[in-house]
Amino acid sequence: MNYQRKQLSTQVRDYKLAVKVARKIYPNLFAELKYPTNPTIPFEQLVKKFFKHDHGYSKRTISMYNQILKDYIYKGVLPDHPTTRSIWARTINRVINWGERQDIFTNHKKHPVDEPEPRARILTDEEIIIVKEQFVDCRLKDLCLTSLITGARQMELLHYIPDPSNDFDDYFIVTTKSKMVEKKRSILKFDAPIKNGWDVSRHQLNNYWMRSKRGLDIQFRDLRRTFAVKKYQAGYSLLDISKMMGHDSVVTTEKYLKPFLVTMITAPAK
Repeated sequence: MNYQRKQLSTQVRDYKLAVKVARKIYPNLFAELKYPTNPTIPFEQLVKKFFKHDHGYSKRTISMYNQILKDYIYKGVLPDHPTTRSIWARTINRVINWGERQDIFTNHKKHPVDEPEPRARILTDEEIIIVKEQFVDCRLKDLCLTSLITGARQMELLHYIPDPSNDFDDYFIVTTKSKMVEKKRSILKFDAPIKNGWDVSRHQLNNYWMRSKRGLDIQFRDLRRTFAVKKYQAGYSLLDISKMMGHDSVVTTEKYLKPFLVTMITAPAK
């Protein structure tokens, strides 16, 4: 406010009537001057403006946002699954927050984000045997075993292209993406069946995994967590495991070791 005098005619000649009108007009006028009301647009229009803006997102991220927002606008409610619900809520809030930064407002309210409890599942010894002995032998099985034995991420293995100049006796080089930046990292081979790569798609891998696990409550990402716990049991330090898994901080590695229980501790050899 600039504190300059504001004048407004009540358009009424009778003084007493003008006072009554002024009492209703002036409080509203003052509130509008002090707390201006921003015009709002429907959430659907805000979404359209959001996608017209160049955010620098990857095509895959844009496709995911588009599908989530399209489904939300059509259904009008969040899904029941806690993880999916959290993803949808963050996406919707991201659009609203972007609009506010652009001075574009909507009457749609933000959703509270309930972070689900992170998964802390590792394969039992019996389940590891099933993966090694009962999964059908093929390139897809080799890829699963490589993740279990080396701790490599799924996308690192799917994008792995053999290169003689980057293939060594003890380790191999993969490309990983972190915060929109691609970088290369080394992965120890151990005795993983790497051979000449796999040349399979994510869809093929997911179908193979669903068919092969035969109702077991295990996910592909549990292989990487199992690798971390098994290496810790074997005596590797937290820093060593962090480096092998490609983490920027040992704090992230500690989260992978959450399934490590007191009952797994063995006394050091004398």
